[in-house]
Amino acid sequence: MLTLREKKEINFFYRMIMRHLLKPFLLLVVVLLALILSRNLAEGQIHYRFFYGKVFMSDSREPLANVNISFVGSKLGSVTDQKGAFSFYIDTIPIFMIVSHMGFKTKRILLDGTSNSMTIYMETEIRELKEMEIRANKIEPFFKNEHFTLRDYEIDSGFIYLLVYRNRVSKEELICRNLEGDTIARSGILSFTPASLLKDCIGYLHVVGTDSVYQVYRNDKVLLMIHTVGMTKFNDVLSNCVASTDQVLFFKKMFNLGQGVQYYGIDRISKRRHELTQVIDEKKTKMLRRNPEDAWSLISSQPDYLAQLSNIERDQVMSMDELTRARKKFNEWSFTHKILYRPVKSALYIINKFICIFDIPAKQLEFYDTVGNFSYKLKINIEEIKDGKWSGDIFLDENQSKIYTTFLKSTGTGLYRIDLNTGDLHKILTLIHPYPQKIRIYKDQIYYMYDILGDPDNKTLYRESL
Repeated sequence: MLTLREKKEINFFYRMIMRHLLKPFLLLVVVLLALILSRNLAEGQIHYRFFYGKVFMSDSREPLANVNISFVGSKLGSVTDQKGAFSFYIDTIPIFMIVSHMGFKTKRILLDGTSNSMTIYMETEIRELKEMEIRANKIEPFFKNEHFTLRDYEIDSGFIYLLVYRNRVSKEELICRNLEGDTIARSGILSFTPASLLKDCIGYLHVVGTDSVYQVYRNDKVLLMIHTVGMTKFNDVLSNCVASTDQVLFFKKMFNLGQGVQYYGIDRISKRRHELTQVIDEKKTKMLRRNPEDAWSLISSQPDYLAQLSNIERDQVMSMDELTRARKKFNEWSFTHKILYRPVKSALYIINKFICIFDIPAKQLEFYDTVGNFSYKLKINIEEIKDGKWSGDIFLDENQSKIYTTFLKSTGTGLYRIDLNTGDLHKILTLIHPYPQKIRIYKDQIYYMYDILGDPDNKTLYRESL
């Protein structure tokens, strides 16, 4: 039997041993818990994104308070303060942000991390009747003449300029008509061979010739060709300019063998360059990386197969195998340039004091202020339309500040208006002609050229009210 003193000594030593054994274990547990907690906090900091901005009324530019901000598929929300300011954290992007206020049009903005700062302008809501499709039944030929054929046209400051030539004698002339169709000015027979009409980013109208560009000036009833500039110089200065404000000129530059576009602005006074955004066709870019022979074809010049065919003496000495190889090389080059790798489509327009850049491959619309600061982004809901193939073309009615696009199908061309608040598309009408050329929209009227099949020298300018 152990004495009482011996039992106390054994208990003492037992407690000492357990204390020394548990201390490292407890320390290890504490360290593990700290690592787990720090990891969770770090993950939370990575996943949560902070956004902030202000909301203004579009007409008065005054701050708009008590604007509701919510998110599709989330219970999170926010409200603007008296200065129109808001801020929030969110753990999931991309996500759609809904900005709403009674009496104003609701906006659906895409948050994808492009920028943490946003400036939003709310438009006063005007109740409209529900839109419906109208089959083209009031279409009228704006220009159709048995003696003249239309080569090109352009709309400028409420007037329609028509570049026409007389049938069988090819005498070119520029005509100016008002919106009622009355001819108000003419140039007379031009002393050079024109190719097209061009309205530059500053707003001046030009006649483009084979080697020179001529600015159009209307002096009462006479159209004069002034400020003649060589084609090379004109292209160096204005060919890449797409829009302008009093302060900034906006340009685009193609890169990545035509599968990317860089947009940037240049301050007219300081000459400083400010980068806006890039539009890249990621699908075609990946194809180029996987097929280096396509990239080589895009940078190569066009094969001289047609020149070979036009040279009768050379054709006589060439074997059929040589001609077959030359034809195949020419067809492959044409397919690569004109079908497989068409230049990426995009557009920049100034709408309601916003710079709007349409990213066609991504089906998105980006808004910038007039000096080039990012505001917000919309998703264009193309997938919801099952009406043929989307053309990717964007048309601006600068008088009404409305944006349109088209869908192509065998039975006609469908015209849709793009809602600049939500990205939704609303069908307006179906054109009676299936493949219209050079669409322009002005004052809720659509203009386009069309060739009537089977009738040579018959290009006509049609017009229809929207």
